[in-house]
Amino acid sequence: MVHSENATDTTNTVSNNNNTILGNQSQSIAEQLSQLTGNSVKDSEKIMNSWLGKRQWDLTTSVQFDQEVLSRLRSLRVALLVVDFQNDFVDGSLKIGDGDAGQDPANAIGPLNELLQLNTWDLVVYTKDWHPHNHISFLSQAHNSDREMEKKDENRTLNFFDSVQFMKPIKTEQILYPDHCIQRSWGSEIHPEVYVYPKAEYIMKGVDPYLDSYSAFNDNNGRSKTELEDVLRREGIDAVVIAGLAYDICVRFTCLDAVKQNFLAAVIPECSAGLMKKGIEESESAFKKHGVAMISKEEAKGITDGEFLPNEWVQKIALAKKSSE
Repeated sequence: MVHSENATDTTNTVSNNNNTILGNQSQSIAEQLSQLTGNSVKDSEKIMNSWLGKRQWDLTTSVQFDQEVLSRLRSLRVALLVVDFQNDFVDGSLKIGDGDAGQDPANAIGPLNELLQLNTWDLVVYTKDWHPHNHISFLSQAHNSDREMEKKDENRTLNFFDSVQFMKPIKTEQILYPDHCIQRSWGSEIHPEVYVYPKAEYIMKGVDPYLDSYSAFNDNNGRSKTELEDVLRREGIDAVVIAGLAYDICVRFTCLDAVKQNFLAAVIPECSAGLMKKGIEESESAFKKHGVAMISKEEAKGITDGEFLPNEWVQKIALAKKSSE
């Protein structure tokens, strides 16, 4: 009987020791995750528990979490994407600051340059609206003979920012703007106060005379793609940090398309400027809905320093395996 009790005590001791080891290991992993994200250990444990689901925390799941989540977070390749910071949008024919949001792009240049001058990005990309002189978005070209609108639009007086429905040569809904960012014009150039990152990539969009391209990934009808996705894939990019003009138009659609293409995405409001209050509100609702992180300039620096990662990125990576099961 005494021998049996000793055996039971030994088993309980081993079990308790194993639980202690696993508890310490779980704590260690939570601390590692906190160091990567800047979150509290408690918040990191919540993410870990979401990943764990109905499984038990043991040596196997500890190794799996390290391989599936921590290792991937440590090895993320991140690009800074500067959207359409061009003369015409800063102080030219389509000044973003003239919108009812009252956001002057000049105020975003300083914070943006701080990020551009870091040498820790895996890639920097500038995008440019690059329109032919007869582009479909120009009010001045709306009645050209090579295009046709719905009758209700043909027969009314059109003004800047009116929305019209073109029927030919391509059916597309279009907002009409002043002529802007015409190829090789002063207005199409990157604003001279914006820092030019050495060895950056440049993506031209809106080159089709009959289709606009708010997103830096493709035209508004999804008929053709720019080179952006190919460039990001070639460089092994996992995540994009996005800033630029206009926050509620081209930045918005670029962020949402980045998520559609399975990139992790974050946007920096203080390094951007929006045109319309309502558009900004709608954009930020869309960002929250689709997992686009809204981060500060300092948090963007933290990403490149390995001291911060947005919760949206961590959760997407942590739950990716679970959602595929």
